[in-house]
Amino acid sequence: MLKQLFLLVFSTISCSAMWAQTTSSSPYSTAGIGEEGALPEAQYGGMGNISSIVFDSTLINTYNPSSYSLMSFGQPLFSVGVASRFSTYSNDQGSFKGKTTGISNITMAIPIGNRFGIGLGLKPFTRKGYNLSQRSYAYDDSTTFNYQGYGSTNLLFVGLAYSIIKTDKTYLSVGFNLGYLFGSVTNQRSSVFDANSPAGGVDLTTYRMKAFHYSFGASYQRFLDIDKRKQLFLSAVYTPQISMNSYRDYSLYYATDVNNQLSYTDTISYIEDNQGKIVFPSKQTFGAGYSFTPNTTKNNDRMKYQLGVFAEVNLMQWEAYTEQFDTHASAAFSNTFSSKVALQFIPNIDATKKSKGIKYFSKVKYRIGGQYGLLPNSMNGRQLKTTMVTAGLGFPFLGQKTNSSLNISFQYGSSGTGNAADLKERFYSINFGVIIAPSSYEKWFKKYKLD
Repeated sequence: MLKQLFLLVFSTISCSAMWAQTTSSSPYSTAGIGEEGALPEAQYGGMGNISSIVFDSTLINTYNPSSYSLMSFGQPLFSVGVASRFSTYSNDQGSFKGKTTGISNITMAIPIGNRFGIGLGLKPFTRKGYNLSQRSYAYDDSTTFNYQGYGSTNLLFVGLAYSIIKTDKTYLSVGFNLGYLFGSVTNQRSSVFDANSPAGGVDLTTYRMKAFHYSFGASYQRFLDIDKRKQLFLSAVYTPQISMNSYRDYSLYYATDVNNQLSYTDTISYIEDNQGKIVFPSKQTFGAGYSFTPNTTKNNDRMKYQLGVFAEVNLMQWEAYTEQFDTHASAAFSNTFSSKVALQFIPNIDATKKSKGIKYFSKVKYRIGGQYGLLPNSMNGRQLKTTMVTAGLGFPFLGQKTNSSLNISFQYGSSGTGNAADLKERFYSINFGVIIAPSSYEKWFKKYKLD
Protein backbone atom coordinates (compact mmCIF):
# COMPACT_ATOMS: atom_id res chain seq x y z
CA MET A 1 0.00 0.00 0.00
CA LEU A 2 2.91 2.34 0.71
CA LYS A 3 4.15 2.05 -2.88
CA GLN A 4 0.72 2.95 -4.26
CA LEU A 5 0.53 5.91 -1.90
CA PHE A 6 3.94 7.14 -3.03
CA LEU A 7 2.98 6.96 -6.70
CA LEU A 8 -0.34 8.65 -6.05
CA VAL A 9 1.20 11.56 -4.18
CA PHE A 10 4.02 11.93 -6.71
CA SER A 11 1.50 12.11 -9.55
CA THR A 12 -0.54 14.66 -7.63
CA ILE A 13 2.49 16.84 -7.04
CA SER A 14 3.54 16.56 -10.70
CA CYS A 15 0.11 17.73 -11.83
CA SER A 16 0.25 20.52 -9.28
CA ALA A 17 3.05 22.13 -11.30
CA MET A 18 0.39 23.54 -13.60
CA TRP A 19 -1.24 25.61 -10.90
CA ALA A 20 1.30 26.03 -8.09
CA GLN A 21 2.48 29.37 -9.43
CA THR A 22 3.60 32.22 -7.22
CA THR A 23 2.67 35.81 -7.82
CA SER A 24 5.00 38.57 -6.67
CA SER A 25 5.06 42.33 -6.46
CA SER A 26 8.55 43.57 -5.68
CA PRO A 27 10.82 46.03 -7.51
CA TYR A 28 13.76 44.05 -6.12
CA SER A 29 12.86 41.28 -8.59
CA THR A 30 13.66 43.39 -11.67
CA ALA A 31 17.18 42.01 -12.16
CA GLY A 32 18.05 38.45 -13.14
CA ILE A 33 15.38 35.76 -12.92
CA GLY A 34 13.73 37.21 -9.82
CA GLU A 35 13.90 36.91 -6.06
CA GLU A 36 15.46 33.66 -4.88
CA GLY A 37 13.86 31.31 -2.39
CA ALA A 38 10.51 29.80 -1.62
CA LEU A 39 7.89 31.71 0.34
CA PRO A 40 8.12 31.17 4.12
CA GLU A 41 6.79 27.88 5.45
CA ALA A 42 4.61 28.44 8.49
CA GLN A 43 6.43 26.00 10.79
CA TYR A 44 9.78 27.72 10.19
CA GLY A 45 8.56 31.25 9.44
CA GLY A 46 7.99 31.88 13.14
CA MET A 47 11.63 31.00 13.86
CA GLY A 48 13.32 33.59 11.67
CA ASN A 49 13.08 31.23 8.65
CA ILE A 50 15.62 28.85 10.18
CA SER A 51 15.43 25.88 7.84
CA SER A 52 18.37 23.47 8.18
CA ILE A 53 17.99 22.23 11.75
CA VAL A 54 15.78 19.19 12.31
CA PHE A 55 13.55 20.11 15.25
CA ASP A 56 11.48 16.94 15.73
CA SER A 57 9.79 14.10 13.85
CA THR A 58 6.45 15.95 13.58
CA LEU A 59 7.80 18.42 10.96
CA ILE A 60 8.84 18.00 7.34
CA ASN A 61 12.18 19.65 6.63
CA THR A 62 12.84 19.54 2.88
CA TYR A 63 15.62 22.14 3.14
CA ASN A 64 17.79 19.60 4.92
CA PRO A 65 17.21 16.23 3.21
CA SER A 66 18.98 14.33 5.99
CA SER A 67 15.84 14.83 8.09
CA TYR A 68 13.77 12.24 6.21
CA SER A 69 15.34 9.31 8.10
CA LEU A 70 14.73 10.86 11.54
CA MET A 71 10.95 10.62 11.41
CA SER A 72 8.85 8.34 13.60
CA PHE A 73 8.45 4.85 12.15
CA GLY A 74 5.07 4.36 10.48
CA GLN A 75 4.29 8.09 10.55
CA PRO A 76 4.51 9.62 7.04
CA LEU A 77 3.79 13.34 6.86
CA PHE A 78 2.08 15.44 4.19
CA SER A 79 2.41 19.23 4.26
CA VAL A 80 0.91 22.14 2.33
CA GLY A 81 1.32 25.83 3.04
CA VAL A 82 0.18 29.25 1.87
CA ALA A 83 2.06 32.53 2.44
CA SER A 84 1.24 36.20 1.89
CA ARG A 85 3.55 39.21 2.14
CA PHE A 86 2.31 42.81 2.16
CA SER A 87 4.85 45.53 1.41
CA THR A 88 5.07 49.30 1.36
CA TYR A 89 7.88 50.78 -0.75
CA SER A 90 8.95 54.37 -0.23
CA ASN A 91 11.68 56.93 -0.84
CA ASP A 92 11.89 60.72 -0.76
CA GLN A 93 9.73 60.87 -3.92
CA GLY A 94 6.70 58.95 -2.62
CA SER A 95 5.44 55.45 -1.82
CA PHE A 96 3.45 52.55 -3.25
CA LYS A 97 2.23 49.13 -2.07
CA GLY A 98 2.78 45.56 -3.25
CA LYS A 99 1.66 42.07 -2.35
CA THR A 100 3.23 38.64 -2.78
CA THR A 101 1.07 35.57 -2.29
CA GLY A 102 1.15 31.92 -3.23
CA ILE A 103 1.65 28.31 -2.23
CA SER A 104 4.82 27.96 -0.19
CA ASN A 105 5.14 24.18 -0.41
CA ILE A 106 3.49 20.87 -1.24
CA THR A 107 5.63 18.18 0.33
CA MET A 108 5.61 14.67 1.75
CA ALA A 109 8.08 12.59 3.75
CA ILE A 110 7.92 8.83 4.36
CA PRO A 111 10.11 6.83 6.80
CA ILE A 112 11.29 3.49 5.40
CA GLY A 113 12.44 0.90 7.87
CA ASN A 114 14.57 2.03 10.78
CA ARG A 115 17.24 4.05 8.99
CA PHE A 116 15.92 5.28 5.63
CA GLY A 117 13.47 7.96 4.62
CA ILE A 118 12.32 9.67 1.44
CA GLY A 119 10.86 13.07 0.73
CA LEU A 120 9.27 14.67 -2.30
CA GLY A 121 7.50 17.86 -3.17
CA LEU A 122 7.06 21.02 -5.17
CA LYS A 123 7.94 24.56 -4.13
CA PRO A 124 8.80 27.93 -5.73
CA PHE A 125 12.45 28.58 -6.60
CA THR A 126 12.46 32.18 -7.89
CA ARG A 127 9.69 34.71 -8.51
CA LYS A 128 9.46 37.91 -10.52
CA GLY A 129 6.73 40.53 -10.26
CA TYR A 130 6.83 44.32 -10.52
CA ASN A 131 5.03 47.22 -12.19
CA LEU A 132 6.86 50.56 -12.21
CA SER A 133 6.32 53.81 -14.08
CA GLN A 134 8.53 56.83 -14.79
CA ARG A 135 7.82 60.08 -16.61
CA SER A 136 10.44 62.10 -18.51
CA TYR A 137 9.91 65.65 -19.78
CA ALA A 138 11.47 67.07 -22.97
CA TYR A 139 10.54 70.47 -24.40
CA ASP A 140 6.75 70.72 -24.67
CA ASP A 141 6.08 66.95 -24.49
CA SER A 142 6.60 64.15 -21.99
CA THR A 143 7.29 60.41 -22.21
CA THR A 144 5.93 57.75 -19.89
CA PHE A 145 7.99 54.61 -19.36
CA ASN A 146 6.35 51.55 -17.84
CA TYR A 147 8.30 48.51 -16.59
CA GLN A 148 6.59 45.19 -15.83
CA GLY A 149 7.85 41.77 -14.86
CA TYR A 150 6.13 38.48 -14.16
CA GLY A 151 6.72 34.74 -13.96
CA SER A 152 8.43 32.21 -11.71
CA THR A 153 10.53 29.08 -11.62
CA ASN A 154 9.54 26.01 -9.60
CA LEU A 155 11.41 23.06 -8.15
CA LEU A 156 10.02 19.51 -8.27
CA PHE A 157 12.20 17.21 -6.17
CA VAL A 158 12.64 13.84 -4.50
CA GLY A 159 15.15 13.03 -1.77
CA LEU A 160 16.67 10.14 0.17
CA ALA A 161 18.19 10.04 3.66
CA TYR A 162 20.09 7.44 5.65
CA SER A 163 20.88 7.38 9.38
CA ILE A 164 24.53 6.42 9.77
CA ILE A 165 24.19 6.39 13.55
CA LYS A 166 20.85 5.89 15.26
CA THR A 167 21.24 4.94 18.90
CA ASP A 168 19.33 5.77 22.04
CA LYS A 169 21.34 8.98 22.53
CA THR A 170 22.91 9.86 19.18
CA TYR A 171 21.59 10.47 15.67
CA LEU A 172 23.76 11.16 12.63
CA SER A 173 22.04 11.30 9.27
CA VAL A 174 22.94 12.32 5.72
CA GLY A 175 20.75 12.86 2.69
CA PHE A 176 20.33 14.47 -0.70
CA ASN A 177 17.61 16.03 -2.84
CA LEU A 178 17.48 15.65 -6.61
CA GLY A 179 15.16 18.09 -8.32
CA TYR A 180 14.01 19.37 -11.68
CA LEU A 181 13.94 23.13 -12.05
CA PHE A 182 11.65 24.69 -14.65
CA GLY A 183 9.78 27.90 -15.47
CA SER A 184 9.97 31.23 -17.28
CA VAL A 185 10.14 34.93 -16.42
CA THR A 186 9.40 37.99 -18.56
CA ASN A 187 10.51 41.63 -18.49
CA GLN A 188 8.36 44.09 -20.43
CA ARG A 189 9.10 47.76 -21.11
CA SER A 190 6.89 50.26 -22.93
CA SER A 191 7.41 53.93 -23.80
CA VAL A 192 4.70 56.37 -24.86
CA PHE A 193 4.80 60.02 -25.92
CA ASP A 194 1.89 61.42 -23.95
CA ALA A 195 0.70 63.37 -27.00
CA ASN A 196 0.37 60.06 -28.93
CA SER A 197 -0.96 57.94 -26.03
CA PRO A 198 -1.69 55.00 -25.99
CA ALA A 199 0.53 54.38 -29.06
CA GLY A 200 4.20 53.67 -28.46
CA GLY A 201 7.01 51.14 -28.40
CA VAL A 202 7.13 47.84 -26.47
CA ASP A 203 9.97 45.40 -25.93
CA LEU A 204 9.67 41.97 -24.32
CA THR A 205 12.41 39.72 -22.98
CA THR A 206 11.52 36.21 -21.81
CA TYR A 207 13.80 33.62 -20.25
CA ARG A 208 12.78 29.94 -20.31
CA MET A 209 14.84 27.69 -18.05
CA LYS A 210 15.25 24.06 -17.07
CA ALA A 211 17.94 22.25 -15.11
CA PHE A 212 18.65 19.51 -12.60
CA HIS A 213 19.04 20.76 -9.05
CA TYR A 214 20.98 19.10 -6.21
CA SER A 215 21.35 19.66 -2.49
CA PHE A 216 23.14 17.67 0.22
CA GLY A 217 22.51 17.75 3.95
CA ALA A 218 23.75 16.35 7.23
CA SER A 219 22.32 16.54 10.74
CA TYR A 220 23.63 15.50 14.13
CA GLN A 221 21.63 15.21 17.36
CA ARG A 222 22.91 14.06 20.71
CA PHE A 223 21.49 13.88 24.21
CA LEU A 224 24.04 15.31 26.62
CA ASP A 225 22.84 13.61 29.79
CA ILE A 226 21.48 10.25 30.96
CA ASP A 227 17.96 11.58 31.53
CA LYS A 228 17.74 12.97 27.96
CA ARG A 229 16.87 16.44 29.19
CA LYS A 230 19.60 18.27 27.27
CA GLN A 231 20.03 17.89 23.52
CA LEU A 232 22.51 19.32 21.02
CA PHE A 233 21.66 19.92 17.34
CA LEU A 234 24.13 20.52 14.48
CA SER A 235 23.35 20.75 10.77
CA ALA A 236 24.84 21.63 7.40
CA VAL A 237 23.35 21.92 3.90
CA TYR A 238 25.21 22.49 0.63
CA THR A 239 23.60 23.37 -2.71
CA PRO A 240 26.09 23.37 -5.61
CA GLN A 241 26.21 25.99 -8.34
CA ILE A 242 23.95 24.99 -11.23
CA SER A 243 24.03 25.80 -14.92
CA MET A 244 20.53 26.15 -16.36
CA ASN A 245 19.84 25.38 -19.99
CA SER A 246 17.99 28.51 -21.05
CA TYR A 247 16.37 30.22 -24.01
CA ARG A 248 16.01 33.96 -24.43
CA ASP A 249 13.27 35.47 -26.58
CA TYR A 250 13.45 39.17 -27.42
CA SER A 251 10.99 41.26 -29.42
CA LEU A 252 10.54 44.97 -30.11
CA TYR A 253 7.24 46.31 -31.45
CA TYR A 254 5.44 49.49 -32.36
CA ALA A 255 1.89 49.29 -30.99
CA THR A 256 -1.19 51.43 -31.46
CA ASP A 257 -2.01 50.57 -27.84
CA VAL A 258 0.82 49.46 -25.57
CA ASN A 259 -1.70 47.90 -23.17
CA ASN A 260 -3.20 45.59 -25.81
CA GLN A 261 -1.01 42.81 -27.23
CA LEU A 262 -3.32 42.46 -30.23
CA SER A 263 -2.11 45.87 -31.38
CA TYR A 264 1.58 44.82 -31.49
CA THR A 265 1.52 44.76 -35.31
CA ASP A 266 4.71 46.49 -36.44
CA THR A 267 7.65 44.21 -35.54
CA ILE A 268 10.94 46.11 -35.39
CA SER A 269 13.11 43.30 -33.99
CA TYR A 270 12.45 39.64 -33.17
CA ILE A 271 14.87 37.05 -31.76
CA GLU A 272 13.51 33.63 -30.77
CA ASP A 273 15.17 30.69 -29.01
CA ASN A 274 18.50 32.38 -28.40
CA GLN A 275 20.06 29.44 -26.58
CA GLY A 276 22.40 30.05 -23.66
CA LYS A 277 22.97 29.34 -20.00
CA ILE A 278 22.16 30.99 -16.70
CA VAL A 279 24.63 30.16 -13.93
CA PHE A 280 22.94 30.18 -10.54
CA PRO A 281 25.14 30.49 -7.41
CA SER A 282 25.93 27.91 -4.75
CA LYS A 283 24.62 28.12 -1.19
CA GLN A 284 25.90 26.91 2.19
CA THR A 285 23.90 26.72 5.41
CA PHE A 286 25.16 25.92 8.92
CA GLY A 287 22.96 25.54 11.98
CA ALA A 288 23.23 24.75 15.68
CA GLY A 289 20.75 24.38 18.51
CA TYR A 290 20.26 23.34 22.10
CA SER A 291 17.14 22.22 23.95
CA PHE A 292 16.53 21.81 27.66
CA THR A 293 13.87 20.04 29.73
CA PRO A 294 13.68 20.31 33.55
CA ASN A 295 14.00 17.38 35.92
CA THR A 296 10.49 16.54 37.17
CA THR A 297 11.28 13.32 39.03
CA LYS A 298 11.24 15.08 42.42
CA ASN A 299 8.02 16.93 41.68
CA ASN A 300 5.48 14.96 39.66
CA ASP A 301 3.04 17.89 39.59
CA ARG A 302 5.52 20.09 37.76
CA MET A 303 4.95 20.38 34.01
CA LYS A 304 7.75 19.06 31.84
CA TYR A 305 8.41 21.97 29.50
CA GLN A 306 10.96 22.16 26.69
CA LEU A 307 12.92 25.24 25.69
CA GLY A 308 15.05 25.28 22.54
CA VAL A 309 17.40 27.94 21.20
CA PHE A 310 18.61 27.77 17.58
CA ALA A 311 20.90 29.72 15.26
CA GLU A 312 21.73 29.52 11.57
CA VAL A 313 23.98 31.21 9.00
CA ASN A 314 23.40 31.18 5.21
CA LEU A 315 26.06 32.09 2.63
CA MET A 316 25.39 32.53 -1.09
CA GLN A 317 27.94 33.40 -3.81
CA TRP A 318 25.80 35.72 -5.95
CA GLU A 319 28.83 37.23 -7.70
CA ALA A 320 29.00 33.99 -9.72
CA TYR A 321 25.56 34.63 -11.27
CA THR A 322 25.79 35.11 -15.05
CA GLU A 323 23.45 35.15 -18.04
CA GLN A 324 25.37 33.74 -21.01
CA PHE A 325 23.59 34.82 -24.21
CA ASP A 326 24.73 36.51 -27.42
CA THR A 327 24.86 40.34 -27.28
CA HIS A 328 23.37 40.42 -23.81
CA ALA A 329 24.66 42.06 -20.63
CA SER A 330 24.28 39.92 -17.52
CA ALA A 331 22.75 41.21 -14.30
CA ALA A 332 25.31 41.83 -11.54
CA PHE A 333 24.81 40.91 -7.89
CA SER A 334 26.80 40.88 -4.64
CA ASN A 335 27.50 37.94 -2.33
CA THR A 336 25.04 37.56 0.53
CA PHE A 337 24.75 36.18 4.02
CA SER A 338 21.96 35.95 6.55
CA SER A 339 22.05 35.24 10.28
CA LYS A 340 19.03 33.86 12.13
CA VAL A 341 18.20 33.15 15.77
CA ALA A 342 15.08 31.61 17.30
CA LEU A 343 13.46 30.22 20.43
CA GLN A 344 10.84 27.49 20.70
CA PHE A 345 8.94 26.84 23.92
CA ILE A 346 6.57 23.93 24.62
CA PRO A 347 4.94 24.22 28.07
CA ASN A 348 4.34 20.45 28.38
CA ILE A 349 5.90 17.57 26.40
CA ASP A 350 4.86 14.78 28.78
CA ALA A 351 2.23 12.84 26.83
CA THR A 352 1.60 10.49 29.77
CA LYS A 353 0.74 13.17 32.29
CA LYS A 354 -2.99 13.14 33.06
CA SER A 355 -3.20 15.98 35.53
CA LYS A 356 -6.36 18.03 35.36
CA GLY A 357 -4.30 21.17 35.12
CA ILE A 358 -2.85 20.20 31.74
CA LYS A 359 -4.71 22.26 29.16
CA TYR A 360 -4.57 22.18 25.37
CA PHE A 361 -2.49 25.35 25.12
CA SER A 362 0.26 23.71 27.18
CA LYS A 363 0.83 21.45 24.15
CA VAL A 364 1.12 24.33 21.68
CA LYS A 365 4.58 25.21 20.32
CA TYR A 366 5.42 28.89 20.82
CA ARG A 367 8.08 30.31 18.50
CA ILE A 368 9.89 33.62 18.14
CA GLY A 369 12.89 34.61 16.04
CA GLY A 370 14.79 37.21 14.11
CA GLN A 371 16.89 37.59 11.00
CA TYR A 372 19.50 40.00 9.65
CA GLY A 373 21.32 39.80 6.33
CA LEU A 374 22.42 41.26 3.04
CA LEU A 375 20.41 40.95 -0.17
CA PRO A 376 22.11 40.40 -3.57
CA ASN A 377 20.68 43.64 -5.01
CA SER A 378 22.37 47.04 -4.89
CA MET A 379 20.95 50.51 -5.33
CA ASN A 380 23.09 53.50 -6.32
CA GLY A 381 26.18 51.46 -5.43
CA ARG A 382 24.88 50.46 -2.00
CA GLN A 383 23.95 46.84 -1.14
CA LEU A 384 20.51 46.21 0.34
CA LYS A 385 20.14 44.99 3.93
CA THR A 386 17.17 43.22 5.49
CA THR A 387 16.00 42.70 9.06
CA MET A 388 12.91 41.02 10.49
CA VAL A 389 11.31 39.74 13.68
CA THR A 390 9.04 36.70 13.66
CA ALA A 391 6.56 34.82 15.81
CA GLY A 392 4.63 31.60 15.33
CA LEU A 393 2.39 28.96 16.84
CA GLY A 394 2.15 25.21 16.24
CA PHE A 395 -1.24 23.75 17.16
CA PRO A 396 -1.21 19.93 17.48
CA PHE A 397 -4.22 17.76 16.66
CA LEU A 398 -4.66 15.81 19.88
CA GLY A 399 -8.00 14.10 19.36
CA GLN A 400 -6.85 11.07 17.34
CA LYS A 401 -3.26 10.46 18.55
CA THR A 402 -1.60 11.81 15.44
CA ASN A 403 1.38 14.01 14.54
CA SER A 404 -0.87 16.31 12.50
CA SER A 405 -0.68 20.04 13.25
CA LEU A 406 -1.71 23.50 12.13
CA ASN A 407 1.09 26.07 12.01
CA ILE A 408 0.81 29.86 11.79
CA SER A 409 3.61 32.42 11.62
CA PHE A 410 3.91 36.18 11.43
CA GLN A 411 6.83 38.29 10.20
CA TYR A 412 7.58 42.00 10.25
CA GLY A 413 10.65 43.63 8.77
CA SER A 414 12.29 46.05 6.40
CA SER A 415 14.77 46.10 3.51
CA GLY A 416 16.85 48.98 2.18
CA THR A 417 20.26 50.59 1.96
CA GLY A 418 19.75 53.01 4.85
CA ASN A 419 19.86 56.02 2.49
CA ALA A 420 16.66 58.11 2.42
CA ALA A 421 16.92 58.66 -1.34
CA ASP A 422 16.94 54.91 -2.06
CA LEU A 423 13.87 52.73 -2.18
CA LYS A 424 12.97 51.16 1.18
CA GLU A 425 10.57 48.32 1.89
CA ARG A 426 8.55 47.70 5.04
CA PHE A 427 6.66 44.42 5.06
CA TYR A 428 4.63 42.01 7.11
CA SER A 429 3.90 38.40 6.29
CA ILE A 430 1.23 35.91 7.36
CA ASN A 431 1.83 32.21 6.71
CA PHE A 432 -0.37 29.15 7.20
CA GLY A 433 0.57 25.48 6.95
CA VAL A 434 -1.06 22.13 7.66
CA ILE A 435 0.87 18.95 8.36
CA ILE A 436 -1.17 15.76 8.06
CA ALA A 437 -0.17 12.41 9.54
CA PRO A 438 -2.16 9.18 9.92
CA SER A 439 -3.84 8.49 13.24
CA SER A 440 -2.36 5.70 15.30
CA TYR A 441 -5.32 3.39 14.54
CA GLU A 442 -5.41 3.83 10.73
CA LYS A 443 -4.68 0.34 9.45
CA TRP A 444 -3.62 1.31 5.91
CA PHE A 445 -0.30 2.35 7.44
CA LYS A 446 0.08 -0.93 9.31
CA LYS A 447 1.00 -4.40 8.13
CA TYR A 448 -1.09 -7.27 9.40
CA LYS A 449 -0.49 -11.01 8.93
CA LEU A 450 -4.26 -11.61 9.00
CA ASP A 451 -7.05 -9.33 7.78
